[in-house]
Amino acid sequence: MFKRFLFLLVLLFPLTAHAALNVNGISMTASVNKTSLTMEDELVLTVTVDGATGDFMPQLPSLPAFNVYARSSTTQIINFHSIVTFEFIMLPRFPGKTVIGPITLNYGNKIYKTDPITVTVYRTPNTPQTNTSKSNASKPAAKTAAPPAKARQAEPTPAPADMPPLERDLYNSAARNGDKTYFMVAALSDSTPYVNQSVTLGIRFYFSSNFVDNAPYNEPSISNLFMELISTSEGRQKIDNKTYGYIERRYAISGVTAGPAQVGEASVRYIPAGNLTNISVFDRMFAAVSQEEQTVRSNPLSLTIRSAPQEGKPKSFYGAVGSGYTISASIDREEVEAGEAVNLTVKVNGSGNLKPTSDLKLPNLPGFKVYDVVATSGVVPTNGELKSYKIFKAVVVPLSSGTYTIPALDWSYFDPSAQQYRTIRTQPLTIKATPSSKTDTGFDFATHSELGNGFRELGRDIRYLKSDVSPSKLGVLSTVSDWQIANYLFGALLVLAALFALMDKQTLAGRRALAKARTQLKNAHTEEAVSEALTAYLQARYRVHIASLPLKDITAALRKNGCPAELVQRFDTLWQRLNAARFAPAQMQEENAIELARQATDLIKAMDKGGRA
Repeated sequence: MFKRFLFLLVLLFPLTAHAALNVNGISMTASVNKTSLTMEDELVLTVTVDGATGDFMPQLPSLPAFNVYARSSTTQIINFHSIVTFEFIMLPRFPGKTVIGPITLNYGNKIYKTDPITVTVYRTPNTPQTNTSKSNASKPAAKTAAPPAKARQAEPTPAPADMPPLERDLYNSAARNGDKTYFMVAALSDSTPYVNQSVTLGIRFYFSSNFVDNAPYNEPSISNLFMELISTSEGRQKIDNKTYGYIERRYAISGVTAGPAQVGEASVRYIPAGNLTNISVFDRMFAAVSQEEQTVRSNPLSLTIRSAPQEGKPKSFYGAVGSGYTISASIDREEVEAGEAVNLTVKVNGSGNLKPTSDLKLPNLPGFKVYDVVATSGVVPTNGELKSYKIFKAVVVPLSSGTYTIPALDWSYFDPSAQQYRTIRTQPLTIKATPSSKTDTGFDFATHSELGNGFRELGRDIRYLKSDVSPSKLGVLSTVSDWQIANYLFGALLVLAALFALMDKQTLAGRRALAKARTQLKNAHTEEAVSEALTAYLQARYRVHIASLPLKDITAALRKNGCPAELVQRFDTLWQRLNAARFAPAQMQEENAIELARQATDLIKAMDKGGRA
């Protein structure tokens, strides 16, 4: 049992890219916050060493294209397990595509290496200079000349044409705001993705002047989308000879269903402070008091979510959209006795959002008893992108001795770049089942005593009954049994009583579920508490277990169990907001939770009145 538990823990550990793992359990991973940047941006290289202790330092390769100007490290100890994270901040020296070679670590007389990482640095566009020569200064300005600020707004310097769409749109949107001191922009890598296709959302807060301490950030609202935070980074951009700093947040978003989707405004609240570089903390506090808080917001974005094409869709397509997926299958034992369980594990990795995809369906396996598949999914941000994984586990039991083969399992996904479906498959697995060593006698003879003369009593199967009822009493019973109408009425009363009792029990159960959920929601201060209260209510009210189901399956189950369509739609919207609230800043979590708890309370009240169980 312990080995199976340990095996499950290993499978559920987040899968990271660029890993080098040895038998001693030491691993090293490397990633960057972005793979495309300009000459003005910073690149953050993160190296994580898992399982090593003591004083050690990873060795960076030769980096002619970058200058490393800052380094830091943090150590976490979790259950006597050490995880050390090193962070290197680098500035590019020249444009072009470059490779960060393998990072090495010499530890315990072994050398560990990460995979290389490719990064593209784009040349910063040349900013047009304002002509201030004496010859031009002596000439009177034309009457029709527009103010310089407006002229700059009308013709901003565009980003390099070969930049990726997201970086290009962010750069160009910022260039159109060169007359502002603080502003925000947002852009998408693709505005017409397919359902479950992961695209990147970038939001930047630009500033050319200081602001006091921290500026609270509010996440954007979303509709018909899943959203996961990938990374937070900083950079610089020169607009009209003015240098702006920016703070960027990147998200992976994916469509829930086909149709329109929206990303609302993100916002930052800040207090302008001018130049606070050389003043004390005390003076900075008074500078904050002297200024009013201001707010900037990003531009909202609209998307059109498309369904994967029906033409050519294979039966093994479960909803995954993306590229570069891999699949593998394994069993925990290759030789067992007949009747013993074997754990079958199938793992899928790729770039799309695998959380809402359907579960793998196993084919008919002759000679096996097969139990239901259980799925687990997760995401891992890597190199500015989101990788996801899904693990399917099932128990198969060979019914008799012999050699059995679990055939190759097909799994398909839609590749948007190639506009076609691709199918990947596992390798066949062989299980050898030997005859069972367990025997069942059906009776334990050792527990019974001798009867003498060499015989033992094994048990008694029949005990004869004698009736002491007199013929007169039998006559009375016979008379009563002849009253057929009375018997039928009595039986009908029993059935009605049972129905009323059942209805009263269901009503009482519903009222108890409503009261319990309202109490939980009244004290809910986190979105997890709101989710748990809503989950418990729906389980009691509609007998829908929503904890492990994707959203589309939850709504389908609610409709099937009698929940009105209008309430199902309200639940759909609320559940998406609960998912989005998980990524809100810490200072906003309680405020969001209170509002979500109020919405959940209104919903369950409506379900109690208008929905039947």
